[in-house]
This record gives sequence, structure tokens and C-alpha cells, in this order.
Amino acid sequence: MTRVLLVHQPTDGGVGRHVRDLAIGLSERGEEVVVCGPARPAGVPDSVRHIPLDLRRALAPRNDLMTLARFSGIVRQVRPELIHAHSSKAGAIARLDRFSHPRVPVIYTPHGYAFAGHFSRELERSAYRAIEAGLARLTTRVVCVCEAEARLARKVGASNRVRVVHNGIEPAGDGPVAERIAELASRGPVICALTLLRPGKGLETLLDTTPRILARHPTAQIAIGGGGPDLEALQERAAALGVEDAVHFLGPTADPLSFLRGATLFVHPSWAESFPYVVLEAMSLGLPIVASDVGGVSEALVDGESGLLVAPGDVTGLATSMLSLLENPAEGTRLGAAAKQRVGQQFTRTAMIEQLARVYAEALSTSRPAAA
Repeated sequence: MTRVLLVHQPTDGGVGRHVRDLAIGLSERGEEVVVCGPARPAGVPDSVRHIPLDLRRALAPRNDLMTLARFSGIVRQVRPELIHAHSSKAGAIARLDRFSHPRVPVIYTPHGYAFAGHFSRELERSAYRAIEAGLARLTTRVVCVCEAEARLARKVGASNRVRVVHNGIEPAGDGPVAERIAELASRGPVICALTLLRPGKGLETLLDTTPRILARHPTAQIAIGGGGPDLEALQERAAALGVEDAVHFLGPTADPLSFLRGATLFVHPSWAESFPYVVLEAMSLGLPIVASDVGGVSEALVDGESGLLVAPGDVTGLATSMLSLLENPAEGTRLGAAAKQRVGQQFTRTAMIEQLARVYAEALSTSRPAAA
């Protein structure tokens, strides 16, 4: 039995989902798991110990130094044999602690490198890239959730310590349809997006396609699930486009599958991604999917075979692909069936946990003190 400390910054979204699945899957394998982060991710069982740690997304030197000292105390208390850090802030704190605990191997999963995300200023991107390059020497292994992320890891100095373990899910199966989605479906075709409402998620692109969609399908409904800081700005954009009656911001959901089951079409218009769980979930339900070709999305969906891919931010391309599936249901059914088969064969939670366990064993067997 290995004592594993999972440290993470986001408690929701893909990172929260990933940490939950690891906590459950590793515990089922007999490992001792301790979770450390701002809050217990939804779904992590009470049998898994959780230790609060004040991790903030933005750079905050004073608070970050206090957090590092607190984390070092947690490591002394828990005495983990291995630390697995998720996201850039948790990864920085865990790797800097190697100066205090050099013999504890640290595995880092970026879940989308910060410097590859959406930035309004290039200076910010360069700063995050420099930080990652400086921390690379403190990393025992970098576990990337897709090949696209692995290529970035190698560029910032992780080189031969990079491993790829794709996200995996359990089969969706049958289940309920969210009441609000069912009500929208009674009006017309439902185009669903499910994401955090924050910069880089590309919902602006989706909204900009809506007038073109409604021109040919006036009863179409755009259902957007998720919460976040951009809600008001997105609502204002929908109003400015004159499509507010067809666009529905439904807030966060504790059951994303019930939200997706009622969809006619799933759209993922993100401008930057790693390997999103929500695309896998839509695939598992056999939905027709249109997604931006960013990060590892093309590793999940094969364009023209199991979904349609468009360039990020391409309003015309996104609208054309959405309309093609709305107007050719048989093609959507074919793509959805292929997507369901693909996710069941290649992207299961069982395979993800087994592959990750092998990386843990490798890190434990080859670990050496961090270089000064």
C-alpha cells in the first residue's frame, strides 16, 4: 500500500472531477489516499481524508509563501510516499516543497499549462512559461492528460520524464434527463454546451453563431450549463445580438449527464483545452459533437469519423458544422455511434487508473533527491 497525497487547486471542473476519480480509483486498489486543496471535490467519499489548503488561482506572492509553509507542515504530518499535484498553482507549491522534502517524489499534472491558456497580455504568458521551466527540474514525472499537453511539457524542460495518461470515464448508461432540458426540447432542437463561464471557454464564439442558427432553425434552443465570472458579460452579449430569448444560462449542475441526455447536439467551442471530460461524456452518450480543435480534443474525437472539429474562434466554421448536423440527423447518429464506441474502447476510468499506477511505481523506484 502506497500513501499518496493528492494536492489540487480547482475543486470543480475537470480538475475536481479528475481528483475525485483518482481518489476513488486508487482507494479501490488499496492505496492510502489523502486529498489536499481549498475544499473537498464533489464526490470524493468521506472515507478519504481531506486537508484544507488555501490555494488561490492568481499569483499572490505573500499568500503563496504562507501556503508553501502550510503545505510543508502537511507533508511532515502526512508523511506521503508520493505527492501528485494537479494544476499550475498546486504544482508549483508541491514542487517548491521538494527543497524541504527532497526524497518525496512529486508527480505533476498540468491539466492545461497556464501559459497555453487565454491571455490578454503576452507578458503574462511569458511569465508563466518561465515559471514552469524553472520548476521542471523539481518534477519527478509530468503526467499529461493528452499528447498535445505532453509536447508542451517537453518544451519547458521535462524531456524524458513526461508520461501520457488520457482521462477516462465510466460508461454513461441510461438515466434521467434534466427537467429544464426536457422543457427546452419540447420547443425545438437543443444545442448544449457545458463548461465554466470564464475567459478562454469560447462561449462568445457560440453566441456569435446563434443568429445564423436561428435564421434557419427559429425554434432552436441554446442551453449553456455551468457557472463562473463571465455570466453577466455573456448575457449582455446575447442581448446585444438579439438572441437572449433562445439562449438559456442554466447554471452549474451536479449531474452533467442528465443535462447532456436531452441534447440534440453538443458543442464545445473552447479556445484552449487539455483533454476535457465533458467531451468524453458527450461521446459516451452517443451525441453528435462539434468541438474546437484545441489541445487534445482531436485525440478524443476524429474529425469526420466520430465528431466535427473546427478552428477555435471560427464563427463561420462552427455555425456551418452545427447546421450540417442539425439538418442531417442520420450523419449525426453515425458520428455519435462511432464516438460512443471509441470512448468505450480507449478512454475508460479503469485504464486511466491502471496506467497511472504504473507511473507511480516508476516514480517510486527511480526517485532521487531534487536538484538544488
